[in-house]
Amino acid sequence: MQLKEEQKVLETRFRRIKMKNYPIQDVSGLLGKHVIYTYENNWQYEVYFKNAKNVDYRIHSGPVAGRWVNDRKVSMKSLGNWIFRVNWIEPTGNIVTMCINPQKRWLHSYFLMPMWVHKHPERTICHENEFVDDMLKYRDQGPTWPMVPAEDSFANITFLENVGVDREDIIDCSPDELPDGYEEREN
Repeated sequence: MQLKEEQKVLETRFRRIKMKNYPIQDVSGLLGKHVIYTYENNWQYEVYFKNAKNVDYRIHSGPVAGRWVNDRKVSMKSLGNWIFRVNWIEPTGNIVTMCINPQKRWLHSYFLMPMWVHKHPERTICHENEFVDDMLKYRDQGPTWPMVPAEDSFANITFLENVGVDREDIIDCSPDELPDGYEEREN
C-alpha cells in the first residue's frame, strides 16, 4: 500500500514537471534582425537585435528624435509563436517593454519615462553612450516620479533585414548623419 502511494506521488510530480506550458526559450528568430518601425502616432524608431543580451537603437521622429544608443543591456524572452519580449531600463530611468513578431511584422511597446525626461526630452537627444554620466546626473536630480507613459501602442515594421549578430556598423551614427530617405526604406 505504501509503495503504491509513493508511486502516485512520484507520477504526479513527473506529470507536473513534464507538463510545463511555457515556450522553449529560443530567441534565435530575433537575433541579428535590423528593423525600422513606425508607431500609430507616426513616431519612427529603428532597432538592431545585436545578440541575446544587447540591442542598438536610433530614434528618427518624436520628442526625442536624434537619440541613439549602442549595446543597451536587455532581457529577451520567447513568448511562443514568433513573439518575443524585450525589456530594458535606461540610465535616464526610462523603462521599456517591447513585444515583437518579426514574422508578422508588428511590435508593441510600452515605455515609461521619469518626469525629468518628460519635462526636458532635449537633454536625452545624443549618443547616450557618450553621455551616461550626464544621464545619471539628470536622473538623480529628478524628478523621477511620477513616471509618464510615453508610448503604449503598436507599430508596423516597415523595413526588416537579417544582418547577423554582433555587428558594430548597423547603428553607428546619429539619424541626422544618415543618407536622405534612409528611414523611409520599405521591404
